[in-house]
Amino acid sequence: MNTATPVLPIQPLRPSELARAARPRLSWLWHGYLAPGKVTALISPSKSGKTTLLSHLLARFVPSCAPLSTEGSGEEKKRVGELAGLAVAPGRALVVSEEAAADWDTRCQQLGIGQNVQFLCRPFQGARPTDAQWFALVAGLEALHRQEALDLVVIDPLGTLLPGYAETCAPKMLDCLLPLQALANQGPAVWLLHHPAKAKRADGQTSRGSSALSGFADIVMEMSCYRRARSRDRRRRICAYSRYVETPRHLVIELNAGGTDYLVRTDAAGTILVETWPEVHRILANATDKLSHQAILERWPVEENRPNRSTLSRWLKRATQQRLICCSGSGNRGDALLYWLPGREPLLWPGHNASEAEKQAWRERCAAHVRSLFELPASA
Repeated sequence: MNTATPVLPIQPLRPSELARAARPRLSWLWHGYLAPGKVTALISPSKSGKTTLLSHLLARFVPSCAPLSTEGSGEEKKRVGELAGLAVAPGRALVVSEEAAADWDTRCQQLGIGQNVQFLCRPFQGARPTDAQWFALVAGLEALHRQEALDLVVIDPLGTLLPGYAETCAPKMLDCLLPLQALANQGPAVWLLHHPAKAKRADGQTSRGSSALSGFADIVMEMSCYRRARSRDRRRRICAYSRYVETPRHLVIELNAGGTDYLVRTDAAGTILVETWPEVHRILANATDKLSHQAILERWPVEENRPNRSTLSRWLKRATQQRLICCSGSGNRGDALLYWLPGREPLLWPGHNASEAEKQAWRERCAAHVRSLFELPASA
């Protein structure tokens, strides 16, 4: 006996009806990266700073009643309500973590993480969960959200807390991820921290195991060491893939020496900021002429390692683009590129074709500048 195939109710929407069915305009918990109702994946190697970045976000995830104030000074300043130059909204967070409570207690004390953040440490007591235990965990997160109105749910790391073999099997991975999407649909942002594959993969597809996570997440953040992982360089590069224009596509951040804040090392377009080259700055600061590339090399301090021509050329080009130094000339034969510091034009030789009045005015400006450096009277 044949039974009728059940019919799935279908209720398509016309363009005029989409606005009524859509959510209100997207807001951000961490601008460009974490949004209510969206799933974000952060892919980064072990011990490269995923949990450190999370900890600093939680420290700025202050209740709405807390003032957005600053403390400290200079690069040691901790900007409440902002992380890596991006706004952080107030809210409540829950972190499901593989780490022990003692580890999180240390971070909370060091960074001042508030009572608006809760931690669920090692929920499976160090064992890999069964499918039933995983789905029970997600159901428990939904129940807690209904009770506490969470703004952010974090799973750190995803691979350790998933049932066995879920990473390598795309259908099973999706089975485990879909309940998290249902959780996000109830309101909170969901942030999944995960490890990359050992083999090199295409951009946006670096997550370990199947590619299901990259396709599932609304926003994918791939964080890597700026240089080799074993170096002392504290910079981290974040490349993000998202359908939202607010998401920074390329961001380089650096944890400051005090470990209190992340400093942004890219401009608004995502181009790496040029760090000041002290030797070049010193040479240009003492120059009375606009200097060519070769002239800078010739004046390089003897005690310092002189860079090769190509390295200095690349730096001069990027420093000029970011207006750390000024440049004139086309670089063609007879029209060399000349460099000088911004604001130093009045102290630079006006040229042999200048009038005597212009040359005398230049001499007077230089003399006045020397007197100001040594605090000499005008008659000296």
